[in-house]
Amino acid sequence: MSFSSIINADRVRRVGEALSRIPLDAVHVIESNDPQYTAVKKIIEKCGPRGVALVVANALISYRLSLPGENYWLEYANYLSTEGCDNDISIIISRFLAISRGNRMLHRQKLSRIQKASRALQSISVNPLLFRDLRLLVNRIAASLGARPWEKTIVFAAKMAYYAYRALGINVKNAEEIPLPIDRRVALLTSTSGLIVAEPEIILQRLRDEAITAWRRVSEISGMPALHLDAVIWLPAKGIEKYLKMGIEAAREEYAKRLVDYSQGLIKWDVAKRVATEILYYDIFSKSKSKK
Repeated sequence: MSFSSIINADRVRRVGEALSRIPLDAVHVIESNDPQYTAVKKIIEKCGPRGVALVVANALISYRLSLPGENYWLEYANYLSTEGCDNDISIIISRFLAISRGNRMLHRQKLSRIQKASRALQSISVNPLLFRDLRLLVNRIAASLGARPWEKTIVFAAKMAYYAYRALGINVKNAEEIPLPIDRRVALLTSTSGLIVAEPEIILQRLRDEAITAWRRVSEISGMPALHLDAVIWLPAKGIEKYLKMGIEAAREEYAKRLVDYSQGLIKWDVAKRVATEILYYDIFSKSKSKK
């Protein structure tokens, strides 16, 4: 993928430079405070190393959700804690989907994905240590699905696998090669930051590859692998649209406050405010109003 003219190189540089001021220990604390990590840790405590495959399986069907991702993963962890981890993975997922509040749509399609990925999931279940190489994990899943390795759910599966390995106390390999998953929240931030001058829906529908490229460059400038960058930008943005509609400064204040809180104060206010200002650079709701 080439650095496209659609991408605003100046905005990429400014966002990357702002994020470069976040210390590595703060990133680790933010990840520890991610509710999705809490959910994965609960799964690993219940299921042990087999939990890696169960985490990857759920990541592959984590789209078109009816709950925020944070809430959905806690629902899945609670289900496994009650029902156990010993059944065939496809049976576990099928039974979970039948009662899930957070994953109500496209069940046939999602079960078909699990079926297609069943050999890869079985390999991860049998030999989880091999797949701490996240490049191998991504390529194996992509091949089983006949998909591109940087498809959103596949790279998201790598992120959640990283959380699972971290909960097991196992270091992963090739984390720096995993791109940022471009979901609705990241598409919004891609737009508000000005990395790509387009509405979030357009980014999701037509410009995912360009968004991946833009955030990869941000990752390089910041010195923060995209796998870690994801939690740093994604977590504070939950429900940020509400604050954007109140005004750009209200949104920046809230985003900065959340960065400080999630890092337990390791990110200082001036750094948090600069990051918030660069990531929430454009008031896209104000722009859309002015076009009417």
